[in-house]
Amino acid sequence: MAIDLQTAGKKLGPVVQEYNWKDVALYAISLGAGRADLDYLMDPAPKVLPTYGVIPTFDPVFDLLKATGGDLVTLLHSSQRTEIIKPFPHEGKMETEATIRGIYDMKIGAAVVIDTITSVNGEPTAKTVWTLLLRGEGGFGGERPPARLKVKPPAGVDADFCVEVPTLDSQALLYRLNGDINPIHADPKVAEAAGFDRPILHGLCTYGIAGRVALKELAGNDPARFLALECLFAKPVMPKDTLVVEGWKLDAGKAALTVTVKETGVKAIANCVLEYTE
Repeated sequence: MAIDLQTAGKKLGPVVQEYNWKDVALYAISLGAGRADLDYLMDPAPKVLPTYGVIPTFDPVFDLLKATGGDLVTLLHSSQRTEIIKPFPHEGKMETEATIRGIYDMKIGAAVVIDTITSVNGEPTAKTVWTLLLRGEGGFGGERPPARLKVKPPAGVDADFCVEVPTLDSQALLYRLNGDINPIHADPKVAEAAGFDRPILHGLCTYGIAGRVALKELAGNDPARFLALECLFAKPVMPKDTLVVEGWKLDAGKAALTVTVKETGVKAIANCVLEYTE
C-alpha cells in the first residue's frame, strides 16, 4: 500500500501568500458572478465572497496530501467546511497552517481529513476542514472517519429559494486560475485515467456557487453575516451543466442547501448546511 499512515498529525506552514482586489474579483467571476454582482468585482475595494477561505489552503493541503504518498489520480473530494472568523479584506497577506487530523479507513479508500487556519494581516480569518478520499487505499484496519454531515431539506416543503446558474464550457479552466490546478479539471487524458469521459468541474467551484447564491438569498449578500458552509459532494459536475441551487431555512441561522444538475436531475450536492446570522 502506497499511503503512509505515519503522516497523520503532520503539520505544514505557515504558507504565506499575498492577494489583492484582482484575485478576489477573479474568484467571484469563476463562480459565475457578473453584472448583478459588481460589489464583488469592482476596484479598488470589492467585497470578498466568504468561500474565498478555501483559496489560500490549496498549496498546504495538497502538499500534505502528496506527503501521504497516495496516488492523486484516485482522489475524490468528499466534503468541505469553511468557517469565517472575520470577513476577508479586499487585499492582504495571508498565512495558512494545515494539519492532517487523521487518515481513516473507508474500505474503498483512505479518507484524509485536513484542518487549516488562515490569518490575514496577522488576524485569524478563516478555518477549513477538507475530507479527501484516496480510492483503493482502504482496507488497512484503521479507524472509521468522523460522522458525515446529515442535513437534508425537510420532506414535502417547498424551497425558500431556487436559482439556476449556468456554467461555461470553460468554467473549470477559469476556476483553476485561482490556484487549484489539479489536471483532472483540465487534461482530458488525466480525466480519462480517473474514469471520466472529459475533465470535470472542481467540486469547490460548485461549492462556491452554492455559497454565493445562498449568501445573496438568505443573508442580504453581506459577507459579515456568513458563518460557515459545509457540504458533502455527491456526484461530479461537468462544465456547461446548469446548476439549480435550492435552499430551505431550518433552525434560526441555518439553512439546508442542495445543488442539482438541471440537465440530468442528479444531485451534485445533497447534504449541505449554511450557518449565518439572520
